[in-house]
Amino acid sequence: MDTSELINRRQRQILVHSFLYYQLNTNIISDHTFDDWSKELADLMSEHPDIAKQSVYYEGFKTFDGSSGYDLPYHLPEIQSKGYQLLKYHNEKGIK
Repeated sequence: MDTSELINRRQRQILVHSFLYYQLNTNIISDHTFDDWSKELADLMSEHPDIAKQSVYYEGFKTFDGSSGYDLPYHLPEIQSKGYQLLKYHNEKGIK
């Protein structure tokens, strides 16, 4: 996976899981996993600013430092839709 794809993937993952955590008061990944993804994304964006500026959700992540997903744009319909989809899958499969 190239850097651009990884930045986009991590942004989407962080947005979806921030939506689940901050809006629905639930989670399906560990805090450790979220922290790892956040640190990786913050590092990638710092190391590759020109690539990061081309990412789909760059505007919402311009000041992202990996410490929290609270102020990210997880209100977007596609993020919420994916969050509900993942939560439904998680609950149907009884994943712990």
